Amino acid sequence: MKKALLASTALVAMSGAGFAQGVTLSGSAEMGIAAGADGNAMFHQDVDVSFKMEAMTDAGLTFGTAVDLDENAGGVGADDAGVAAYVKGPFGNITLGDTDGAFDWAMAEVGGAGSIADNHTAHKGYNGNNGLDGHGNNDGQILRYDNSFGGLGVALSYEQEDDVAGTDAKPHVANGDIIGAGVTGGFGDVSLGVGFQTHDSANIAGASISATFGDISGGLNYSRLSNDAGADVTHIGVGATYTTGGTTVNVNFGQKDTGGMEDSGFGVAAQYDLGGGAKIQFGYGNSQNADDTTDDTWSLGLAMGF
Repeated sequence: MKKALLASTALVAMSGAGFAQGVTLSGSAEMGIAAGADGNAMFHQDVDVSFKMEAMTDAGLTFGTAVDLDENAGGVGADDAGVAAYVKGPFGNITLGDTDGAFDWAMAEVGGAGSIADNHTAHKGYNGNNGLDGHGNNDGQILRYDNSFGGLGVALSYEQEDDVAGTDAKPHVANGDIIGAGVTGGFGDVSLGVGFQTHDSANIAGASISATFGDISGGLNYSRLSNDAGADVTHIGVGATYTTGGTTVNVNFGQKDTGGMEDSGFGVAAQYDLGGGAKIQFGYGNSQNADDTTDDTWSLGLAMGF
């Protein structure tokens, strides 16, 4: 994605800490048609604007913030949605805000390529490895520390539970704070990841492996969620992406078992790079639901990056 660097004359002095190094601005837009599970094709359009501000102290400590104006505040406190602040240096990286917990940070996803409505990653068998992030009364505001030591990466995360008042109709159920840990490593073109998260009433553990061989890349991930509700959830997902010239194709499959009830699905995405940040994208998702029903979704359109 192309990024425009704002003129240095617009940089703002940071009192007592140093001076801003720059502000980068990027954006994307989508236009096309998309069909949901009801089979009705509708126009689709979406616009996203992101910017990042970064500066450095006199001692060489980097600090900054990233803002995504397209984020949905439904899963994160409205004042935190799409916003994260960070500090990084020789000690590692510290991030606070709308960011991945350590479980998600460590786990690899299997949905390469892209589609304007994300159909290939919206089927019932797909898992984005978000773990317990934003679970229950936890609002998705996450504090994460991560660092790398040679080929080994480590992360720790902490997410507080919101102080939410319950009602007679919907009593407050305390889950407690969420604590997570993740480790990544690998050898050659093979990468491994292991993640764990826990709170008072549930915990999740998972592992993933991904690899690249020439024009083909692929991955496999597995996770198991255990909770006090009694319906443990296991998930396995596998996917492969092939790139040649300006064409990229992804296929993925996943299966989720919730207390003996099984959902599964597969997705396909294909895109052709027109150059200059524009791509033609097609996506398809098929869900095989636990109640023996089937859902199909698809989309076709133009994705633009600026």
